[in-house]
Amino acid sequence: MAEIIMLKKLVILLFISLLSVQISHAEGEELPLFSGVGGNFSAVDADGKAVEFSDFLDQVVVLSFGYTNCADICPFTLGYLTRLYSKLTEDEQKKVQVIFVTIDPEYDTPGHLKQFIGHFNSEFVGLSGSKEQIDYIVSLFQAQYQKLSVLNTVPTKNIRQVTPKLFSDESNGEGKASLYSHSVTLYLIDKSGFTRSLEYTGTPVDEFIRKIRGLINE
Repeated sequence: MAEIIMLKKLVILLFISLLSVQISHAEGEELPLFSGVGGNFSAVDADGKAVEFSDFLDQVVVLSFGYTNCADICPFTLGYLTRLYSKLTEDEQKKVQVIFVTIDPEYDTPGHLKQFIGHFNSEFVGLSGSKEQIDYIVSLFQAQYQKLSVLNTVPTKNIRQVTPKLFSDESNGEGKASLYSHSVTLYLIDKSGFTRSLEYTGTPVDEFIRKIRGLINE
């Protein structure tokens, strides 16, 4: 009889142990450090203010690269991040910062970048700067971009169809707008500034949120 009672206790303990592991995995997983990906940098925000990445420490950051004249990938990416951000609680949103770094600083002035970002979520941060600054940021994150061609200053018809609210007038940005190919990686960065995961818009939103919550709770 005593052996049966002991066996039942062991089964219960095993069940509790397995349950705790499942709960721990559901709430967040231990993410690796991506050595050599990311670091501190200087840029200009959408208000024209000089900032450094270190200003965002103590927040979990989701960083991506793109440009405002991007006809498909960038609007889709920001739409994905908007959907992801909306699923966080209000308290969690205060601990998470989405950053969009333009690869076309000549055209994407701070004012134009602010208008573009605001179309998706005004809490997101858009960063621009000199070409040298942007190239340095791109190299820090081992990203890539390439100018393919120069467009007219006025955005193309396809781009207008994707984000029609942005183009209420004919004067957006400055200089010559260009067409680029670029990396589409989403960099998940912890509160200490270390890159912990490389994601894409194909990542299920719930899976991405689990990783974000894991970093919030570290």
